[in-house]
Amino acid sequence: MSTESKSFEEQIEDIYQQYRHKKLESRLDEIAETMEETVLQQVLAGEFLQATIEIDQEAKEAVQNARRHLENNEYEELNSIIDNVEELVEDQERQVSNKIHEERINMNSMVNGMQRLNSRVERVSEEKITAIDELLDNWDWKGHVYRGEDDSLEAHKSNAAEFGRDMRRFFEEARDDIFGPYEGTPIEPIVDDLLSDDPLYLDSLTDDQIEELRDSDLESYVKLSLS
Repeated sequence: MSTESKSFEEQIEDIYQQYRHKKLESRLDEIAETMEETVLQQVLAGEFLQATIEIDQEAKEAVQNARRHLENNEYEELNSIIDNVEELVEDQERQVSNKIHEERINMNSMVNGMQRLNSRVERVSEEKITAIDELLDNWDWKGHVYRGEDDSLEAHKSNAAEFGRDMRRFFEEARDDIFGPYEGTPIEPIVDDLLSDDPLYLDSLTDDQIEELRDSDLESYVKLSLS
């Protein structure tokens, strides 16, 4: 039926339906984007934080099913399920974000200890530790993942994994460079406490530990911690 043969009311209805369809499409795009970002953060956290985080398959399948309805112009079917799809995806995003936040706090405690210790022993580039600390603090990952010409999910997952591995390597190299010289020595437990920001008490140290500290580059740092 041509536009000219339609009544004014029918034309208004067509415009309204087009508006509804565009609104549904936009809403589904936002849901799909949230799902993708949740998956990418899962990949990044797995590599960088060494965290095991699961995403419910039901949420992924719900988004795929909604996309099929959109591709087939099945707007009524899409409208009937989109609230549930959104709820599933938001629930997964919340669970993943909470788990990552918890893991970041735990790792940041160690990194803060590394920064304090490194300020005394100066074994690691401050820029390297700062880069790790800033990622843990801000979780600003998108610029490192959404790059390159390939805009597919698999390409973004590959970028997330690569970025996560790089940052994990920086962390482990810095930790080993700072902590390595004390491994296997009487003061190893003391360095563990310093890195975790646990209080250090003089009467808790053995004679061997006190002697080792006097001969190490930690003497001035431990004096400051004891004061």
